[in-house]
Amino acid sequence: MAIYEIKFRDSKELADSLRAIGADMRSLPFFDNRREIRTLYLSCVDVRAANVIKQEMLSRGGDAAVHAHAIDCRVEKSDVIIFGTVKQVSFLADKLEMMSWWGFPEIVKALRCALDSFSRKTSKILLPSGSDLMLGARTLLMGIINLSDDSFHKDSRTYGNIDTALALALEHAENGADIIDLGAESTRPGASRISESEEIDRMIPAIKEIRRNLPMMPISVDTTRKKTAESALKAGADIINDISGLSFEPGIAKTAADFGAMLVIMHMRGTPQTMGAMCTYSNLLREINKFFEEKIETASSFGVESSKIIIDPGIGFAKDHNQNLFLLRHIESLRIHSKPILVGASRKGSIGRATDSNDTSGRLEGTLAVSSLCAWSGVDIIRVHDTKENKKAVMMAEAIRDADYA
Repeated sequence: MAIYEIKFRDSKELADSLRAIGADMRSLPFFDNRREIRTLYLSCVDVRAANVIKQEMLSRGGDAAVHAHAIDCRVEKSDVIIFGTVKQVSFLADKLEMMSWWGFPEIVKALRCALDSFSRKTSKILLPSGSDLMLGARTLLMGIINLSDDSFHKDSRTYGNIDTALALALEHAENGADIIDLGAESTRPGASRISESEEIDRMIPAIKEIRRNLPMMPISVDTTRKKTAESALKAGADIINDISGLSFEPGIAKTAADFGAMLVIMHMRGTPQTMGAMCTYSNLLREINKFFEEKIETASSFGVESSKIIIDPGIGFAKDHNQNLFLLRHIESLRIHSKPILVGASRKGSIGRATDSNDTSGRLEGTLAVSSLCAWSGVDIIRVHDTKENKKAVMMAEAIRDADYA
């Protein structure tokens, strides 16, 4: 007899194993619902509701962690960590739905949202240029082109030269980029702002030239300004990548909606000049997810289609080294919003610190490790300087993750 542990990463792998042992395949849905324990964090729950949740989970073979004084109600509120299978959480939502007090309707809504986010979905998004993006099937690569002379990675600077920008775009495309991301204003820590007119003057000729040579390549523009976004979309861009997360000019969301463009909402506090002093959080994951909840609602109020919103945790923006690593380790926490996730960590400071590489030129290997982790975790888009190398790293990670059970 042999015994070993095996973690079934998806329904197909479980189904292959059931078939191999001769199990009745009608049992697959039942076993699939028990395949893994899910952990959900609920914040600021009425202590009476917290006690009910714990008892209901215990009665179904799950559990919930609550405040030590929840049992005697010496606290009014308690955060709750739920431990259970999909089936157990689903049963919990069904039971709580019958209760209209102690905040249960809001809790049930949150649980239903979480249950929906557990299933990975694919979607084909039509872009303004006529091209499309297939999201959810694999990790896409967004190739970086910096039109400024002040990017933190000097090898990516084009110094406003259109021929250089085009050559880099063609190189990204040849090496497997799925999206080209153009930035005319540096957002490195401490960077100063340029004028709106200068940003537009750098951006528009590059978009037009790249669009002329790569007519079906999705083009993203890294900007926080509504007028720049409008000019870029008229010139042929498809995606607005707002590093302020709608904090600088919320109306940029309406511009995206008017053109049917995709909108990237990134988490950041302050500005590139001040964000380094704004890294204090009481609960990093809770606060970032609350930010996205509010900003997604803002984007929707301006008319942006739900399917065209992308979220980015903002690695390096108002987060210190350990916070950046923690976010990457828990990137799945962003799945709760059921939006595509973009990660931009390429050659950034946390990679340099983790790999003892002070110069950005020595951070490729660390970047490839992060890209592999993101691909393994099902991140939808990674923003990179080095398309060719990252493409192969992603392909390898996905090949291992998606290998057929034998």
